[in-house]
Amino acid sequence: MLIFSQLTFQTLRDTFGIQVENERFLPDVEPLALPDWLTKYLAVNRLSPALAKSEKAVSEMLIAPMLSAIKEYNADKISLFSGEALTADELTGICDFIIAANPKAFLPEPPIMVLVEAKKQDLYGGIPQCIGEMIAARSVNAQAGVHYTATYGCVTTGNEWLFLQLTGSRVVSDPTIFYYPDLNKVLGVLQWIIDQYTKP
Repeated sequence: MLIFSQLTFQTLRDTFGIQVENERFLPDVEPLALPDWLTKYLAVNRLSPALAKSEKAVSEMLIAPMLSAIKEYNADKISLFSGEALTADELTGICDFIIAANPKAFLPEPPIMVLVEAKKQDLYGGIPQCIGEMIAARSVNAQAGVHYTATYGCVTTGNEWLFLQLTGSRVVSDPTIFYYPDLNKVLGVLQWIIDQYTKP
């Protein structure tokens, strides 16, 4: 088995034939307003010294609140999971965050929509790991008879957000990196992705 956290671009290319390209795939999405509670929370916690110490702190203090906000907007559409294992296609590991299109799910189950990988500093270094999670998620979906044109992923430091799209053996990394304070655009992108899966 290949572990998500140990994947490299070379391994992905040799094992799965993955080609990574830098190309825009995100549309001009409508920004989504941050809830008041999130704005106040980030104003207090965004510069906490604890964020420099670990990815766990980044996950808990910056990323989880953002994903909780998108969950708030889509309470009847999605479930949010943190630190869950995912295994498929000879790939295995722990995913920082999984968004699934089942609002009542107890465990991550298809349709899995978005994989979010947290990184303390190295945004681009998290891309191979996120791609591995996307491949596994697509396989889990397919095994359940759920087929979508694309699978999406995101790598973030909490202050920088980069989005990925997997179709076939091609991964596209959108060149737009969203920075704080444009988090309303990040919520807009997440909403756009969710809509790809949940709109009739």
